This record gives sequence, C-alpha cells and structure tokens, in this order.
Amino acid sequence: MQKHLKVILLIISVTFLQIPLSYSNEEETVSGISYDEIYDPIEPINRAILNFNFFIDDIAIRPIVKTYKFIAPEPVEKGVSNFFSNLKEPIRSVSFIFQGEFYKSLNSLGRFTINTITSIGTIDVASRVGMEKNETDFGITLAKGGVSSGPYIIVPIIGPSNLRDFSGDVVEYFVDPISNSVPNRGYVAIGNGLNERVEVDDQLDKVRGASSDRYEMIKSIYYQNRNAQLEEEYIQNLPVPKIYIE
Repeated sequence: MQKHLKVILLIISVTFLQIPLSYSNEEETVSGISYDEIYDPIEPINRAILNFNFFIDDIAIRPIVKTYKFIAPEPVEKGVSNFFSNLKEPIRSVSFIFQGEFYKSLNSLGRFTINTITSIGTIDVASRVGMEKNETDFGITLAKGGVSSGPYIIVPIIGPSNLRDFSGDVVEYFVDPISNSVPNRGYVAIGNGLNERVEVDDQLDKVRGASSDRYEMIKSIYYQNRNAQLEEEYIQNLPVPKIYIE
C-alpha cells in the first residue's frame, strides 16, 4: 500500500508541475477549466509509437475484435459494454467527490448498486428508473482544477492521451475500489481494454481508410472529444473547432 501511495503522490506532483507552464496549448481558462489546444513537442516519437500500435492492432487485436463482432449478437455486445461501464461507476463516484459534485457521486454509487444487484451490470436498469449515467474521470477532475494538459503523447498499446489525462488514468488504476478488490485484476483490465477497442472499431476503420495523415487526424479527434467532454460538463457554447470523419 505504501508503494502504491508513493506512486500516486509522484504522479500527482508531476502533473501539477504543469500548472504554471504557459505553453500555447491552452485556450483561455474559464471558471478554472483549461481547454486544450494541441501541444505536441515529441511528434517523431509519437508517430513511431502510433505506427507500432497499428502494427500490433493489425496482427493481434483487430482480428479478435472482428471475430467477436461477427459472432456476438448486438445484445451481447451491449451487455458486455454495460458490464464494464458499470465497473467504473465507483471510481466515477470518487472523481465527482473531488470535483465537489456530491449529488452525481451518490448517483454513480446508486447506479452501481442497482445495476449490479439486478443484472450484474449487464443491463442499465438505473437509467430506466431515472438515474442517468454521468461520465467523468480523473483527467477531467484535474482539468476542472485548472491543471493544464501538458504535451500530447501516444501511449504504447493504449493510444492517444496527454500528460494530465494519462496521469489521471494511472491514479485511477491504483485507487479504483473495484479493480483493487478483484482477484486477477489484469484480466479485468484486458477485458475492459478490448471492450473499448470494440466500441471504437468503426471509427478506426474510417481512420485507416482516410487519405489524409492518420496521425494528425487521430490527434485532432482526441482533442476534439476531450474538449467536448469539458464543454458538456462545465461550459456551454465554447468555440472549439469540430473535426469529423465523414
């Protein structure tokens, strides 16, 4: 436990060192929220890692995903997606506490309890009774606290991120009450990763088939999505460019 605590404190310290750094990667801060522009100082390294990720995906991950989508009926896919989403409700609840969103924190715990008891999380019963899902993560929590995004990075196997969001992901890994109480948590992490890969399979196929630079496309889409999440959560009508793949 002490080892985990040291890792968490180190990551938080490194992340908060980004606060005073005034790169040209931040839109004006409104209500303490830092909206991301793209700061990519290690582009050559990122491009090499992206190519490695696509190589691994092509030879190992994509065949599994395509086979799963072919043999699994849509209700099964939806049930698996709901199951892994439900496992994240407790850590969402923790994130909301740090954001001061206590009602949403209780709502996440309530959703987890109802969905787990009624269907082991495979059916979103909570939404049917008016308890809608609220998405958040530690990266958003740090952004709401005014932490800048830092440099854009491509994480091996995992994909696009930035220093703030990746730090948030690592913290979540160590403090998630569900993952820390499940034996063989590595299998849960692999299952969740494959599920997330299934959910973006159509988008990745479009990126593969695009004639433009897929590195720049993925980078733009990543920042578009993260800014949209911040916009939806905290500020309306922020003038963030929208980039879509037709």
